[in-house]
Amino acid sequence: MNLSLLARHQTLISVIAACLALAVSLSFGLGQLKDWQEISGLDILGEGSIAAFSLIWLFFLLISRPPGNVTTGLVLGLSCFMFSALLDLFDEVVHYQAAAAGLSLIESIPAGIGMFIMSYALWRWHHEQLALNRQLNRREANLREHDQIDFITQLYRADYMRGQIDMQLRTKDSSPFSIMMLDIDNFDAFNRQFGPDEGDRLLREISELILMNLRKTDLACRYAGDRFILLLPDTNLALADELAHHIRQAISHLAFKPAQQDTPVYHSMTIAAEADRVGDAVDNIINRVNQRLDSYKQYA
Repeated sequence: MNLSLLARHQTLISVIAACLALAVSLSFGLGQLKDWQEISGLDILGEGSIAAFSLIWLFFLLISRPPGNVTTGLVLGLSCFMFSALLDLFDEVVHYQAAAAGLSLIESIPAGIGMFIMSYALWRWHHEQLALNRQLNRREANLREHDQIDFITQLYRADYMRGQIDMQLRTKDSSPFSIMMLDIDNFDAFNRQFGPDEGDRLLREISELILMNLRKTDLACRYAGDRFILLLPDTNLALADELAHHIRQAISHLAFKPAQQDTPVYHSMTIAAEADRVGDAVDNIINRVNQRLDSYKQYA
């Protein structure tokens, strides 16, 4: 269980704690405990389970989602629902004084408000998932071939990229295409410092950023280690450079946090010249891009 996201939800955790404290103070501050003969264990079990599960849902929500409007809406709505559930539970064990008798009459109002907030947040979550699905679909240049998928990044492997470049070379039209390659600087040192699990997580986040900045027809593959290769059909160098700029910007804003530390992610990137369709070969194209990237890293 990964609890690292909890540190990013301090404000929402304070809101949940405030709801708990307010429910306890209102109920026991304005009421008196009933005699044990008046207390129904079955009612406490039923209403207590609602409050307990609301708190459990809040916990799993906080460790599963990053901060954002959707997360805030879900937490606020569920906190209101939990607040009502707690008032309903405490109503079984306390008598309210005359001045506070109205508290038991309005205990369901926060639940209604919470359900409204949660419904709106779930609607936003639905649209968020649709957007993510559209982004993930961009990795499909052709039908998915699962045996050629890299396990860590879920991108295609280099062999699949070679086949796609070969198809581009064999097409009869003269549409240009470009090849782009990038890698992460000092990735070996990162792995030694934070461990291979954090290194795999960084590779996954980089691959998702790449996919989010590609077009539907583009293809991203994991070439080797921390190196990625991209195929951009119907793309000249000017357009490829523009796409590369967007990817650079996305990665430069990545705030990766291994072991609760802010770690900048450095990357190198190069764009190949347009492939010569006459007498060119796949390995020659890839080797040129590799050499260009190595030269860039050497003199950067």
